[in-house]
Amino acid sequence: MAKRTPQEIAVELDRLRQQSTGNRSRLSLLHDLQVFQEELVAQNEELLHAQAALEETRDRYIELYDFSPNGYLTLDSHGVVVRINLTGAAVLGGSRQAIEGMPLLGFVARESRPAFLDFVRRCRRCADGAAIETEIRLRPADGEKTVQLLCRPRLSSASGEREYFTTMIDVTERRRLERERDRSAREHAALATRLLSVQDDERQRIARDLHDDIGQEVTALRLKVELIEGSGGSGRDVLREIRANLEKLDSRIHLIATELRPASLDLGIVAAMRQFVQRWSSALGIPAAFHAAGLDRMRLRPQVETHVYRVAQEALNNIHKHADATRASVLLERRNGGVVLIIEDDGRGFDADEARSKTTALGLVGMRERAQIIGGRLEIETAPGRGTSVYLHLPDAL
Repeated sequence: MAKRTPQEIAVELDRLRQQSTGNRSRLSLLHDLQVFQEELVAQNEELLHAQAALEETRDRYIELYDFSPNGYLTLDSHGVVVRINLTGAAVLGGSRQAIEGMPLLGFVARESRPAFLDFVRRCRRCADGAAIETEIRLRPADGEKTVQLLCRPRLSSASGEREYFTTMIDVTERRRLERERDRSAREHAALATRLLSVQDDERQRIARDLHDDIGQEVTALRLKVELIEGSGGSGRDVLREIRANLEKLDSRIHLIATELRPASLDLGIVAAMRQFVQRWSSALGIPAAFHAAGLDRMRLRPQVETHVYRVAQEALNNIHKHADATRASVLLERRNGGVVLIIEDDGRGFDADEARSKTTALGLVGMRERAQIIGGRLEIETAPGRGTSVYLHLPDAL
Protein backbone atom coordinates (compact mmCIF):
# COMPACT_ATOMS: atom_id res chain seq x y z
CA MET A 1 0.00 0.00 0.00
CA ALA A 2 1.32 3.40 -0.93
CA LYS A 3 2.42 5.63 1.94
CA ARG A 4 -0.18 8.25 2.75
CA THR A 5 0.50 11.78 3.84
CA PRO A 6 -0.85 13.14 7.15
CA GLN A 7 -3.41 15.19 5.20
CA GLU A 8 -4.65 12.07 3.40
CA ILE A 9 -4.92 10.22 6.72
CA ALA A 10 -6.93 13.08 8.23
CA VAL A 11 -9.34 13.02 5.27
CA GLU A 12 -9.76 9.26 5.61
CA LEU A 13 -10.37 9.52 9.36
CA ASP A 14 -13.08 12.11 8.77
CA ARG A 15 -14.71 9.85 6.17
CA LEU A 16 -14.66 6.89 8.62
CA ARG A 17 -16.22 9.06 11.33
CA GLN A 18 -19.07 9.90 9.02
CA GLN A 19 -19.56 6.24 8.05
CA SER A 20 -19.17 4.81 11.53
CA THR A 21 -22.91 4.92 12.19
CA GLY A 22 -23.62 3.14 8.97
CA ASN A 23 -22.68 -0.27 7.77
CA ARG A 24 -19.20 -0.46 9.30
CA SER A 25 -18.67 -2.50 12.43
CA ARG A 26 -16.92 -1.15 15.44
CA LEU A 27 -14.16 -3.78 15.05
CA SER A 28 -13.42 -2.77 11.47
CA LEU A 29 -13.27 0.87 12.51
CA LEU A 30 -10.82 0.08 15.31
CA HIS A 31 -8.60 -1.82 12.87
CA ASP A 32 -8.48 1.11 10.51
CA LEU A 33 -7.66 3.48 13.34
CA GLN A 34 -4.74 1.26 14.42
CA VAL A 35 -3.37 1.26 10.87
CA PHE A 36 -3.61 5.01 10.72
CA GLN A 37 -1.89 5.30 14.09
CA GLU A 38 1.03 3.16 12.96
CA GLU A 39 1.41 5.26 9.84
CA LEU A 40 1.41 8.44 11.90
CA VAL A 41 4.04 7.01 14.27
CA ALA A 42 6.27 6.00 11.33
CA GLN A 43 5.89 9.41 9.74
CA ASN A 44 6.62 11.08 13.07
CA GLU A 45 9.87 9.09 13.35
CA GLU A 46 10.84 10.14 9.85
CA LEU A 47 10.17 13.75 10.76
CA LEU A 48 12.34 13.42 13.86
CA HIS A 49 15.21 11.92 11.79
CA ALA A 50 14.84 14.68 9.21
CA GLN A 51 14.86 17.31 11.96
CA ALA A 52 18.04 15.80 13.49
CA ALA A 53 19.72 15.75 10.07
CA LEU A 54 18.77 19.39 9.50
CA GLU A 55 20.12 20.37 12.93
CA GLU A 56 23.37 18.52 12.22
CA THR A 57 23.68 20.27 8.86
CA ARG A 58 22.94 23.61 10.54
CA ASP A 59 25.59 23.00 13.21
CA ARG A 60 28.08 21.98 10.57
CA TYR A 61 27.34 25.13 8.58
CA ILE A 62 27.75 27.26 11.70
CA GLU A 63 31.14 25.64 12.42
CA LEU A 64 32.28 26.20 8.84
CA TYR A 65 31.00 29.77 8.92
CA ASP A 66 32.44 30.75 12.29
CA PHE A 67 35.80 28.99 12.09
CA SER A 68 36.61 29.64 8.45
CA PRO A 69 40.17 30.99 7.88
CA ASN A 70 38.56 34.05 6.27
CA GLY A 71 36.25 36.58 7.83
CA TYR A 72 32.61 36.63 6.65
CA LEU A 73 30.24 39.48 7.31
CA THR A 74 26.93 40.69 5.97
CA LEU A 75 26.49 44.42 5.45
CA ASP A 76 23.35 46.43 4.88
CA SER A 77 23.11 49.16 2.25
CA HIS A 78 24.72 51.69 4.65
CA GLY A 79 27.75 49.53 5.44
CA VAL A 80 26.49 48.46 8.87
CA VAL A 81 27.52 44.96 10.00
CA VAL A 82 24.41 42.80 10.23
CA ARG A 83 26.20 39.48 10.87
CA ILE A 84 29.83 38.50 11.24
CA ASN A 85 31.64 35.23 11.92
CA LEU A 86 34.20 34.68 14.68
CA THR A 87 37.18 35.01 12.32
CA GLY A 88 35.93 38.36 11.06
CA ALA A 89 35.38 39.54 14.62
CA ALA A 90 38.96 38.52 15.48
CA VAL A 91 40.28 40.50 12.50
CA LEU A 92 38.37 43.57 13.68
CA GLY A 93 39.60 42.99 17.22
CA GLY A 94 36.27 42.77 19.06
CA SER A 95 33.44 40.45 20.07
CA ARG A 96 30.72 39.51 17.62
CA GLN A 97 28.02 41.00 19.86
CA ALA A 98 29.86 44.33 20.03
CA ILE A 99 30.55 44.53 16.28
CA GLU A 100 27.12 43.54 14.91
CA GLY A 101 25.08 46.67 14.44
CA MET A 102 28.11 48.93 14.08
CA PRO A 103 29.21 50.56 10.78
CA LEU A 104 32.33 48.91 9.37
CA LEU A 105 33.61 52.40 8.50
CA GLY A 106 34.51 52.87 12.17
CA PHE A 107 37.24 50.23 11.86
CA VAL A 108 38.66 51.57 8.58
CA ALA A 109 41.87 53.63 8.63
CA ARG A 110 41.38 57.26 7.66
CA GLU A 111 43.37 57.00 4.43
CA SER A 112 41.27 54.00 3.29
CA ARG A 113 37.83 55.46 4.02
CA PRO A 114 37.30 56.93 0.51
CA ALA A 115 38.07 53.52 -0.99
CA PHE A 116 35.66 51.79 1.41
CA LEU A 117 32.82 54.24 0.71
CA ASP A 118 33.35 53.76 -3.01
CA PHE A 119 33.24 49.99 -2.40
CA VAL A 120 29.84 50.31 -0.66
CA ARG A 121 28.47 52.48 -3.50
CA ARG A 122 29.60 49.96 -6.11
CA CYS A 123 27.99 47.14 -4.13
CA ARG A 124 24.66 49.00 -4.09
CA ARG A 125 24.79 49.62 -7.84
CA CYS A 126 25.80 46.15 -9.04
CA ALA A 127 23.46 43.27 -9.85
CA ASP A 128 22.80 40.38 -7.48
CA GLY A 129 25.55 37.75 -7.64
CA ALA A 130 28.16 40.08 -9.13
CA ALA A 131 31.53 40.32 -7.33
CA ILE A 132 32.93 43.63 -6.10
CA GLU A 133 36.35 43.82 -4.45
CA THR A 134 38.72 46.31 -2.88
CA GLU A 135 41.69 46.44 -0.53
CA ILE A 136 41.70 48.67 2.54
CA ARG A 137 43.60 49.19 5.77
CA LEU A 138 41.92 48.64 9.14
CA ARG A 139 42.89 50.10 12.48
CA PRO A 140 41.45 47.75 15.12
CA ALA A 141 42.60 47.87 18.73
CA ASP A 142 45.32 45.23 18.23
CA GLY A 143 47.16 47.06 15.42
CA GLU A 144 46.87 48.08 11.79
CA LYS A 145 45.92 45.42 9.24
CA THR A 146 45.48 45.20 5.49
CA VAL A 147 42.43 43.28 4.25
CA GLN A 148 40.80 42.40 0.94
CA LEU A 149 37.01 42.75 0.74
CA LEU A 150 35.00 40.69 -1.77
CA CYS A 151 31.25 41.42 -1.86
CA ARG A 152 28.39 39.50 -3.51
CA PRO A 153 25.03 41.33 -3.21
CA ARG A 154 21.93 39.15 -2.83
CA LEU A 155 18.28 39.35 -1.87
CA SER A 156 17.54 38.21 1.71
CA SER A 157 14.88 35.51 1.82
CA ALA A 158 13.98 36.49 5.38
CA SER A 159 13.59 40.27 5.06
CA GLY A 160 13.15 40.58 1.31
CA GLU A 161 15.76 43.35 1.24
CA ARG A 162 19.17 43.42 -0.41
CA GLU A 163 22.10 42.46 1.74
CA TYR A 164 25.80 42.38 0.97
CA PHE A 165 27.61 39.17 1.85
CA THR A 166 31.30 40.09 2.13
CA THR A 167 34.45 38.02 2.48
CA MET A 168 37.26 39.67 4.44
CA ILE A 169 40.77 38.25 3.89
CA ASP A 170 43.64 39.39 6.12
CA VAL A 171 46.58 40.02 3.76
CA THR A 172 48.77 41.93 6.23
CA GLU A 173 51.52 39.30 6.33
CA ARG A 174 51.35 38.75 2.58
CA ARG A 175 51.80 42.46 1.90
CA ARG A 176 54.65 42.64 4.41
CA LEU A 177 56.44 39.77 2.66
CA GLU A 178 55.86 41.42 -0.71
CA ARG A 179 57.33 44.69 0.58
CA GLU A 180 60.28 42.77 2.03
CA ARG A 181 60.77 40.96 -1.27
CA ASP A 182 60.65 44.25 -3.21
CA ARG A 183 63.09 45.85 -0.79
CA SER A 184 65.47 42.89 -1.11
CA ALA A 185 65.20 43.06 -4.90
CA ARG A 186 66.08 46.76 -4.83
CA GLU A 187 68.98 46.11 -2.49
CA HIS A 188 70.26 43.29 -4.69
CA ALA A 189 69.99 45.49 -7.76
CA ALA A 190 71.84 48.29 -5.98
CA LEU A 191 74.42 45.80 -4.74
CA ALA A 192 74.95 44.42 -8.24
CA THR A 193 75.41 47.95 -9.55
CA ARG A 194 77.82 48.73 -6.74
CA LEU A 195 79.77 45.52 -7.38
CA LEU A 196 80.26 46.53 -10.99
CA SER A 197 81.48 49.89 -9.77
CA VAL A 198 83.83 48.19 -7.31
CA GLN A 199 85.24 46.05 -10.11
CA ASP A 200 85.85 49.14 -12.20
CA ASP A 201 87.51 50.86 -9.23
CA GLU A 202 89.71 47.81 -8.71
CA ARG A 203 90.74 47.82 -12.36
CA GLN A 204 91.55 51.53 -12.11
CA ARG A 205 93.60 50.91 -8.98
CA ILE A 206 95.59 48.16 -10.66
CA ALA A 207 96.12 50.38 -13.72
CA ARG A 208 97.27 53.18 -11.42
CA ASP A 209 99.66 50.84 -9.61
CA LEU A 210 101.06 49.67 -12.92
CA HIS A 211 101.56 53.26 -14.04
CA ASP A 212 102.80 54.79 -10.78
CA ASP A 213 104.95 51.97 -9.44
CA ILE A 214 106.06 49.71 -12.26
CA GLY A 215 106.04 52.55 -14.81
CA GLN A 216 108.37 54.63 -12.66
CA GLU A 217 110.67 51.67 -12.10
CA VAL A 218 110.85 50.97 -15.83
CA THR A 219 111.58 54.64 -16.54
CA ALA A 220 114.39 54.59 -13.97
CA LEU A 221 115.86 51.46 -15.55
CA ARG A 222 115.70 53.03 -18.99
CA LEU A 223 117.55 56.13 -17.80
CA LYS A 224 120.26 54.04 -16.16
CA VAL A 225 120.71 51.95 -19.30
CA GLU A 226 121.09 55.16 -21.25
CA LEU A 227 123.67 56.27 -18.68
CA ILE A 228 125.65 53.08 -19.22
CA GLU A 229 125.49 53.54 -22.97
CA GLY A 230 126.83 57.09 -22.68
CA SER A 231 129.56 56.33 -20.16
CA GLY A 232 133.00 55.21 -21.15
CA GLY A 233 133.59 53.08 -18.06
CA SER A 234 132.37 49.63 -17.10
CA GLY A 235 129.27 50.93 -15.38
CA ARG A 236 129.50 48.26 -12.66
CA ASP A 237 127.86 50.41 -10.01
CA VAL A 238 125.03 51.35 -12.34
CA LEU A 239 124.46 47.68 -13.23
CA ARG A 240 124.29 46.85 -9.54
CA GLU A 241 121.57 49.46 -9.09
CA ILE A 242 119.74 48.11 -12.14
CA ARG A 243 119.78 44.59 -10.71
CA ALA A 244 118.34 45.86 -7.40
CA ASN A 245 115.64 47.74 -9.27
CA LEU A 246 114.83 44.67 -11.33
CA GLU A 247 114.43 42.55 -8.20
CA LYS A 248 112.11 45.15 -6.71
CA LEU A 249 110.18 45.39 -9.97
CA ASP A 250 109.81 41.62 -10.17
CA SER A 251 108.45 41.55 -6.61
CA ARG A 252 105.87 44.26 -7.36
CA ILE A 253 104.76 42.60 -10.61
CA HIS A 254 104.31 39.30 -8.79
CA LEU A 255 102.26 41.00 -6.06
CA ILE A 256 99.98 42.71 -8.57
CA ALA A 257 99.52 39.45 -10.48
CA THR A 258 98.62 37.72 -7.23
CA GLU A 259 96.02 40.42 -6.53
CA LEU A 260 94.44 39.84 -9.94
CA ARG A 261 94.10 36.07 -9.57
CA PRO A 262 95.28 34.46 -6.33
CA ALA A 263 96.20 30.99 -7.62
CA SER A 264 97.20 30.05 -4.07
CA LEU A 265 93.48 29.95 -3.17
CA ASP A 266 93.41 26.54 -4.80
CA LEU A 267 95.40 25.38 -1.76
CA GLY A 268 92.89 26.88 0.67
CA ILE A 269 92.30 30.23 2.34
CA VAL A 270 94.93 29.68 5.06
CA ALA A 271 97.76 28.94 2.61
CA ALA A 272 96.66 31.76 0.29
CA MET A 273 96.47 34.33 3.09
CA ARG A 274 99.82 33.31 4.55
CA GLN A 275 101.50 33.57 1.15
CA PHE A 276 99.90 36.92 0.33
CA VAL A 277 100.81 38.51 3.69
CA GLN A 278 104.43 37.39 3.28
CA ARG A 279 104.67 38.76 -0.26
CA TRP A 280 102.90 41.99 0.68
CA SER A 281 105.27 42.54 3.57
CA SER A 282 108.34 41.75 1.44
CA ALA A 283 107.28 43.91 -1.49
CA LEU A 284 106.24 46.97 0.53
CA GLY A 285 108.71 46.76 3.40
CA ILE A 286 106.09 46.72 6.16
CA PRO A 287 106.55 43.97 8.77
CA ALA A 288 103.41 41.83 8.90
CA ALA A 289 102.47 38.61 10.72
CA PHE A 290 99.81 36.07 9.82
CA HIS A 291 98.21 33.64 12.27
CA ALA A 292 95.49 31.02 11.70
CA ALA A 293 93.68 28.91 14.28
CA GLY A 294 91.26 26.02 13.85
CA LEU A 295 91.23 26.07 10.02
CA ASP A 296 94.35 24.17 8.97
CA ARG A 297 92.39 21.11 7.84
CA MET A 298 89.18 22.86 6.84
CA ARG A 299 88.00 24.56 3.67
CA LEU A 300 85.44 27.33 3.40
CA ARG A 301 83.02 27.58 0.53
CA PRO A 302 84.88 28.79 -2.61
CA GLN A 303 82.91 32.03 -2.82
CA VAL A 304 83.54 32.74 0.86
CA GLU A 305 87.28 32.12 0.52
CA THR A 306 87.49 34.51 -2.43
CA HIS A 307 85.69 37.35 -0.65
CA VAL A 308 87.61 36.85 2.62
CA TYR A 309 90.84 37.03 0.63
CA ARG A 310 89.71 40.22 -1.14
CA VAL A 311 88.69 41.89 2.14
CA ALA A 312 92.14 41.14 3.62
CA GLN A 313 93.76 42.33 0.41
CA GLU A 314 91.87 45.63 0.47
CA ALA A 315 92.59 46.18 4.16
CA LEU A 316 96.35 45.62 3.70
CA ASN A 317 96.42 47.88 0.64
CA ASN A 318 94.71 50.58 2.71
CA ILE A 319 97.43 50.17 5.34
CA HIS A 320 100.11 50.66 2.67
CA LYS A 321 98.46 53.70 1.07
CA HIS A 322 96.95 55.56 4.01
CA ALA A 323 98.01 54.30 7.43
CA ASP A 324 101.77 55.08 7.48
CA ALA A 325 102.06 52.00 9.71
CA THR A 326 105.26 50.32 10.94
CA ARG A 327 103.67 46.91 11.40
CA ALA A 328 100.52 44.93 10.65
CA SER A 329 98.96 41.63 11.68
CA VAL A 330 96.36 39.32 10.18
CA LEU A 331 94.42 36.72 12.19
CA LEU A 332 92.05 34.14 10.70
CA GLU A 333 90.43 31.79 13.15
CA ARG A 334 87.43 29.61 13.80
CA ARG A 335 85.31 31.07 16.60
CA ASN A 336 81.89 30.08 18.00
CA GLY A 337 81.06 27.88 15.01
CA GLY A 338 81.97 30.61 12.52
CA VAL A 339 85.06 32.36 11.16
CA VAL A 340 86.60 35.70 12.14
CA LEU A 341 89.16 37.70 10.16
CA ILE A 342 91.03 40.48 12.00
CA ILE A 343 93.49 42.90 10.34
CA GLU A 344 95.28 45.37 12.63
CA ASP A 345 97.91 48.09 12.17
CA ASP A 346 99.64 50.70 14.31
CA GLY A 347 99.18 53.51 11.80
CA ARG A 348 97.65 56.93 11.98
CA GLY A 349 94.04 55.74 12.11
CA PHE A 350 91.12 57.91 11.02
CA ASP A 351 87.73 59.29 12.04
CA ALA A 352 85.34 56.36 11.60
CA ASP A 353 82.18 58.53 11.57
CA GLU A 354 83.60 60.78 8.89
CA ALA A 355 84.75 57.83 6.79
CA ARG A 356 81.34 56.18 7.13
CA SER A 357 79.69 59.17 5.47
CA LYS A 358 81.95 58.91 2.42
CA THR A 359 80.85 56.38 -0.18
CA THR A 360 84.37 55.54 -1.37
CA ALA A 361 86.49 56.19 1.73
CA LEU A 362 89.41 53.77 1.92
CA GLY A 363 87.48 51.09 0.05
CA LEU A 364 85.28 50.49 3.10
CA VAL A 365 82.10 50.33 1.02
CA GLY A 366 83.50 47.55 -1.15
CA MET A 367 84.63 45.61 1.92
CA ARG A 368 81.21 45.91 3.53
CA GLU A 369 79.49 44.78 0.35
CA ARG A 370 81.72 41.72 0.10
CA ALA A 371 80.88 40.91 3.72
CA GLN A 372 77.14 41.25 2.98
CA ILE A 373 77.37 38.96 -0.06
CA ILE A 374 78.70 36.07 2.04
CA GLY A 375 76.38 36.71 4.99
CA GLY A 376 79.01 38.38 7.15
CA ARG A 377 79.38 41.60 9.13
CA LEU A 378 82.24 44.09 8.89
CA GLU A 379 83.28 46.22 11.87
CA ILE A 380 86.03 48.81 12.05
CA GLU A 381 87.61 50.16 15.24
CA THR A 382 89.83 53.19 14.76
CA ALA A 383 90.60 56.70 15.90
CA PRO A 384 93.13 59.32 14.78
CA GLY A 385 96.59 58.33 16.03
CA ARG A 386 95.46 54.97 17.45
CA GLY A 387 95.75 52.57 14.53
CA THR A 388 92.96 50.56 12.89
CA SER A 389 91.37 47.15 13.46
CA VAL A 390 89.14 45.56 10.83
CA TYR A 391 86.87 42.69 11.92
CA LEU A 392 85.04 40.40 9.49
CA HIS A 393 82.56 38.12 11.29
CA LEU A 394 81.24 35.13 9.32
CA PRO A 395 78.77 33.10 11.41
CA ASP A 396 77.96 30.65 8.58
CA ALA A 397 81.16 30.26 6.57
CA LEU A 398 81.89 26.58 7.20
